[in-house]
Amino acid sequence: MEYILKSKLVVTPNDLLHNAEILIKDKIISEINPSKKVKYKFDLGNKIIFPGLINAHDHLLGNYFPRVGNGPYINWLPWDNDLKSSPVYAERSKIPPKLIYTLGAYRNLFSGVTTVSDHIPHFVNEPYIKILPIRIIEDYALAHESSTYDLKWGDGIDVENKKALVEDIPFITHIEEGYDEESQSGIDYLIKNDALTDHTVLIHAIALSDKDIREIKKRGAHIVWCPNSNVFMFNRTGNVKKWLQYKINVSLGTDSPMSGGLNILDELKFAKKIYKKLYKSEIDDKTLIMFVTINPAKAFRIDKNLGSIEKNKLADLTIIEGDIKNPYKSLINANLKDISLVIINGKPVYGDKEFIDIFKSLKVEFSEFKIEGKSKLSVGDPVNLLNEIRKCVGFKKELPFFPVE
Repeated sequence: MEYILKSKLVVTPNDLLHNAEILIKDKIISEINPSKKVKYKFDLGNKIIFPGLINAHDHLLGNYFPRVGNGPYINWLPWDNDLKSSPVYAERSKIPPKLIYTLGAYRNLFSGVTTVSDHIPHFVNEPYIKILPIRIIEDYALAHESSTYDLKWGDGIDVENKKALVEDIPFITHIEEGYDEESQSGIDYLIKNDALTDHTVLIHAIALSDKDIREIKKRGAHIVWCPNSNVFMFNRTGNVKKWLQYKINVSLGTDSPMSGGLNILDELKFAKKIYKKLYKSEIDDKTLIMFVTINPAKAFRIDKNLGSIEKNKLADLTIIEGDIKNPYKSLINANLKDISLVIINGKPVYGDKEFIDIFKSLKVEFSEFKIEGKSKLSVGDPVNLLNEIRKCVGFKKELPFFPVE
């Protein structure tokens, strides 16, 4: 199956392509501005096409609400203890993992995310990866935390890092998620274990010293910024301005909504706001959009296929309602109702009802519902999912990141 999407603006995200057409054949972007004619051509008008958004850090098994905590905390461990002793955690535990994973997938999909890094041992998410409506990064090595209070995910830092280097996959770990003495020695701990390389993806990094930042730059490691979660748990976040000054590759992640933002759109807004509060200046809108497109694709070593709109890459696209004169700002300011269409592997998986012809022409089965009063279509059945969750907990649970009706 092949078809063309036409729009007045395509954000690659490095460049702006005006009055552009994208030829999609099977799963692939076959051509930009093709000369050939095809049977199906869909004109999106003023809708803005972006690469599919990437959430660089989530815990899909933790997708629930409300947030839990009574910080600020000295590190992540006392927050985790508060979480696991809370009524909300007990409530969430009544819901089977399959439903929680599906909920997390829709939470991301509804905000325009096509790919998620789910920081969890492989045996936990492997049963669900193939059945979810979004892409979960499958190839990664990991440690939970680079400290002695690590939860012992994986086979140890040295083994996991070697695996990453041999298989050319990312080695992902929480780092310096706290500012006690041990948390602040996280980078030294990685260096001691020869595990700070260009394959290393560092989550949170709120307590990095200048020396740590120089080492990260020198060794080509990557940082994932989760400002909403950081501020909620610790009343502080990493020095993103300095990371950018050192030209470190920075991505944006939501963390779980039990500590972080509602979704990636919420996180973009919060990142913009906290940057201005901390540094009395504005972060460039385009830079921020790089945090959810090409930067995480590079960090997770999937940029050959994802992160930008280019010929021969996978056709993952996020299409929004916005101002074509200010496309980057439009995505940062977007709300759930502004996500017009999401395409993964060349197929529509979520979007406005006005694009029903695309779903039907490409023979994609869908259900119909409303979000914020706007008629939407999606693969699967989000309304039934919410009903199942409500049956599990025994009351009419409301989830602000999942306002389906």
